[in-house]
Amino acid sequence: MSEPAIVLQEKHKPFLASPRKHVLMITNHGIHQWDIIPGLPDTGGQDVFVNHCSEALAKVGFKITIVNRGGYPHPVTGEMRRGIHYKDEHQRIVYLEDRVHEFVRKEDMDERIPSLVEWLKRFLDTEGTEVDLIISHYWDGAKLGVLYNRGRPERVVHVWVPHSLGAIKKRNVPPDQWINLRIDERIATERSLIADLDGVGATSSRIKEALSEDYAYTGPPLFLPPCINPDRYCPRDVSDTDNVWGFLSQWSGLPPEAVRGCKIVTEISRTDRTKCKDVLIEAFAITHQRIPNSLLVVSVDDNKKELAGELRDLIRARDLQNCVATYIPDDVLPALYAVTDVYCTPSVMEGFGMSAQEAAASGVPVVASHLVPFVNEYLLGDQVELLNQSDFEGGCQPVKCGKGAVVVQADAVNGFAYALEMLLIDDDLRKEMGANAYHTTIPCFTWPHRVTAFLGQIGVSPGDTAGYTYEPAT
Repeated sequence: MSEPAIVLQEKHKPFLASPRKHVLMITNHGIHQWDIIPGLPDTGGQDVFVNHCSEALAKVGFKITIVNRGGYPHPVTGEMRRGIHYKDEHQRIVYLEDRVHEFVRKEDMDERIPSLVEWLKRFLDTEGTEVDLIISHYWDGAKLGVLYNRGRPERVVHVWVPHSLGAIKKRNVPPDQWINLRIDERIATERSLIADLDGVGATSSRIKEALSEDYAYTGPPLFLPPCINPDRYCPRDVSDTDNVWGFLSQWSGLPPEAVRGCKIVTEISRTDRTKCKDVLIEAFAITHQRIPNSLLVVSVDDNKKELAGELRDLIRARDLQNCVATYIPDDVLPALYAVTDVYCTPSVMEGFGMSAQEAAASGVPVVASHLVPFVNEYLLGDQVELLNQSDFEGGCQPVKCGKGAVVVQADAVNGFAYALEMLLIDDDLRKEMGANAYHTTIPCFTWPHRVTAFLGQIGVSPGDTAGYTYEPAT
C-alpha cells in the first residue's frame, strides 16, 4: 500500500495545526469526491449528503476528514484515486487503500475492511491527528469505524447514519436477488455493529422503525435527514437564454422555444433497477398521448450498459424519441428543477428521497411511490385524499393526493400516469402543491438547522473555536 500523496499542500499544515475538534466522516464505498458525479457505481445521494453535512460541521467550528476507499483508477478520468484532497483548510478527503486496485461494489466490501482499517490507523498515527467524533455512513462505513475505534487507546463517540438498512431492502427486492445482494450477510453485520455504537442517526421514520423492530435498537432516537442548500435549490426565474434550454434542446431534438413550451416531468437518480425508471417511462408514454406538449427528462448513465440499453430501447418502443434520457450535469440541476412542472420518482428503494427533496425546495410538486420516505412522511401531509381512477384505463390501485405530493403504489404504471396527467393539466393545483412542497421543506430541512440539532442530541459541541457559535436547535 502506497503512502498518501497530498493535493493542495498549502492547506495541509493549517489543517493539522487547527485547534478545532476533528470529525472522522466515513463514507467507504462508491466514488466520493468534492464534485460528485451522480450515477457512477454506488455513488449518489449518500455522497451529496456527506459533503453537505461536512460543510455544515465546518461552518459551526469543526474540521473534517472524509475517508473513502481509493487505490484504483477513477472510472471517468482514469486518474488514480489516492492521497489527500483538500476543499479548504477545514475539510479534506483521504483515500484509503488496500491491495485490490479496482472498484469493489458495496455488497462485496466486507473482505476489504480490515485492510482499510489498518491503512487508516497507520495514516492517522503517522500524521499525529487526534479524532474527536466518528460519523459513519452505510454498513461498511460503520464497520470500518467500529474496528478503528476498537483499536484506539481510548474510544471516541461514534454515530452511524445507515441511509438504508438490509432488513428494509430485503422487503423491497425480489427473493431471487437476495443472494447476489448478500442481504442476509448485510443484516447480520448491521446487527453485530449496534452494540459498539453510541447512536444511530435515522434519516427517516421508516429507518427508525426498522431499527427498533428488526434490529432491537434501543439507543437514543437521533434524527439526521438529508437537507437542502436553499441558495442552490430554490424557486427561481429562468431566463430564455439559460443553458438549461440548450441542454434540453440538444438531447430532445426539439428547438429551445419548443422545449420552453413543454410541460416537463423530471427524474434524477443513479441508473439502478430499484429506481424503476422503466415504470416512469411507461407511465409517461401514456401521459404523453394525452398531453402531447409534455417532455420527460430522466437521468440515464451509459456506464450501466445493460440497463441503459433497456431503457433506451423502451423509449424507442414507446415512440418517445424526443424525451431527454442522458446524464444530467450537476451545473444544470438547479435550473432544471426550477423549470420542471412535476418531479416523479417511482423508486422502490430510498433511504430518504433526496432528489424529491431538491425538487420540493425548488417549488415543484412530487409524484412518488409509497416507498419514498420524504414524500410519504412530509410532503403528503396529514390531509390525504384517495383519488378515484375510474375514468382512467387500468386504474385500480390507490392514489393518494396530499399537501405537496401525490403517492402511487410502487410499479402501478397507470397510477403514475393518472397522477402525472392530473398535475400537468391543472395549473392551479400544480402551483398550489408546489408552494406547499416548498414550505414543507424550507427552512425545516436545511443543514444549519438539522446539524445543530443533531450535535445537541449527541452532546458534542465544537468547543472554544474563535469566530464560531454553537446554538443547539430547538
